[in-house]
Amino acid sequence: MSAELSRRRRRAPGATGARGNRLSRLPYLLVLCGVAGGLVLCSMAYFRKGSMLIAAALLFGALARALLPESQLGLLAVRSRSLDCWTLVVLGELTAFAALSIPPMNKAGLAVAAAFGVLVGLAGLVRVVRYLFVERRGAHRRGADDSGGVPVHPM
Repeated sequence: MSAELSRRRRRAPGATGARGNRLSRLPYLLVLCGVAGGLVLCSMAYFRKGSMLIAAALLFGALARALLPESQLGLLAVRSRSLDCWTLVVLGELTAFAALSIPPMNKAGLAVAAAFGVLVGLAGLVRVVRYLFVERRGAHRRGADDSGGVPVHPM
């Protein structure tokens, strides 16, 4: 019985402690920061620079996925290595192609695109508020009914 208690626990494969855990998140964080920085540049009317930064971040993610072992990739290792690499390469190349092929807009086109972006953002905000205040409250009320959450329609 004492032999069972004195046995050490086995570590999971690739678990090297806190330091290895932090380093395994680095490629994913670099890709995430590159995409976020590109989106910020796009929102500040630097479409080409932002799109090229997004494309570079995605291609860096593909390179990291191809070269690094799975224990050092963090959340970049989702599916098989080849599928992850091809997905990131195709998305990066398509983003770079779009950045280089779309002609620059004049001031009026930029204002229309900005107004459209504001409308899309407001629509998303309305959906979030509606979900938080209306649908959650309705789900709470349905849970209190005896019908088990199934709406009963009068005939």
